[in-house]
Amino acid sequence: MAKRWTCVEAGCDEEIVAPDVETAVELVQRHIEEIHSSFELEEMIEAVLEDVPDPA
Repeated sequence: MAKRWTCVEAGCDEEIVAPDVETAVELVQRHIEEIHSSFELEEMIEAVLEDVPDPA
């Protein structure tokens, strides 16, 4: 099952879908660093990941 994360920063509608938790965390941390000049702890990212069907 794939994982989905949605950015909650004001004005940002970024949604990341990844095949697993490890990849999702890596992509989310990159987004937060590059776009928002910030960081998020791995545990906080994992806590809000949603299960979604694997892409076809």
